[in-house]
Amino acid sequence: MRLQLIAFFALVCINFAIDFYIYFRIIRKTCRYVWLRISYWGINCLLLAAFLFAYALMKNHQDVDNRMVFIWFMFIYFLVYAPKITYFLLSVWDYVSCLFRKKMLRIFHYAGIVGALFVFGSMAYGAFINRERLVIRELSVESSRLPEGFNDYKIVQISDIHLESFGSDTIFISEMVRQVNKLEPDLIVFTGDLVTLRSAELEPFLHVLSGLKAKNGVYSILGNHDYGDYVPWKNVSEKLEDRKLLRIKEKEMGWRMLNNESVYLYSGNDSVALIGVENWGEPPFPKYGNLRAAYPDLNDDCFKILLTHNPMHWDEEVISGTNIDLSFSGHTHAMQIKLQLGDWRYSPAEIRYPRWSGLYREGNQYLYVNEGIGCVFMPMRVGATPEITVIRLKCIS
Repeated sequence: MRLQLIAFFALVCINFAIDFYIYFRIIRKTCRYVWLRISYWGINCLLLAAFLFAYALMKNHQDVDNRMVFIWFMFIYFLVYAPKITYFLLSVWDYVSCLFRKKMLRIFHYAGIVGALFVFGSMAYGAFINRERLVIRELSVESSRLPEGFNDYKIVQISDIHLESFGSDTIFISEMVRQVNKLEPDLIVFTGDLVTLRSAELEPFLHVLSGLKAKNGVYSILGNHDYGDYVPWKNVSEKLEDRKLLRIKEKEMGWRMLNNESVYLYSGNDSVALIGVENWGEPPFPKYGNLRAAYPDLNDDCFKILLTHNPMHWDEEVISGTNIDLSFSGHTHAMQIKLQLGDWRYSPAEIRYPRWSGLYREGNQYLYVNEGIGCVFMPMRVGATPEITVIRLKCIS
């Protein structure tokens, strides 16, 4: 509670500091009418109050649709204040220039306006257009260990659907299912975070996600959000019951969940191992994943495919102690913000995750990190478009 009060006080101070700066820099000079100046302050106070009210209600509200209303309230607040902060950070350099010259430069003022408009446009585009613009990424993985029967085997990966971010609107998820089935995959893998908080989020989508079809079936694992670790449950048994419900519902959809276990996939006379581990948590959350329990002989001659939600697991355990050929992860979302220009790309996810999107290789071992489908906290995707991944396996001599 004490930390929340400190955060609340800091937010209010930053909020009004930015508003005062913009008022004296722009509003007071351009708005002649008193009622416009009063409106400026009234709207800003209303936005701050709406944000704090929405945050307070959202924390303990269980209804998915109502939670999304609160989340959108919060997004609108950031949609207004992120451009304001951008303007401040750029335009304030006009005052710094006064230390070195008599006349204030205005160039940073105009740079601030351009920057603010860019941030506003990017956020609006990410929320209202790019958030539901599916992209299909296709690539191939070659291996001399792959049995010939699996040459040209097609795997489709989806990840981090976070059904809460769609409320009860099934239109986008229905389109995702249609696009996946159109690819006619041999195997569909889902690498965790089907929900954000509770299994109830899945209810409106059961019939839709049941429509996913592949020759060798749909296999899934749990992500960090699927455990209910972010919910203030009344007791532990309530939390475990909700986790059990999620597993039951996935089974009803025809998905096979792999909880620290493995299966063999067959094509003709050949076989490969598909291993699924529970989430490899980051402190303070537990590491539910147990690779050794899922597949005891991790260095045998069998071609192995691993589903592990957190890509950090690959660096910490997979490449150092196993010969697992191909791993699939999600989790990062590319922080829902990605900039790309040719081969150059950047995301804030880089700060925490060395492997945050795309295909990585160490020796003969591969990892693919999917950027996910849904959103967490902020209902927007700037550059990090919802992704369906198609990987074809290629046998080389």
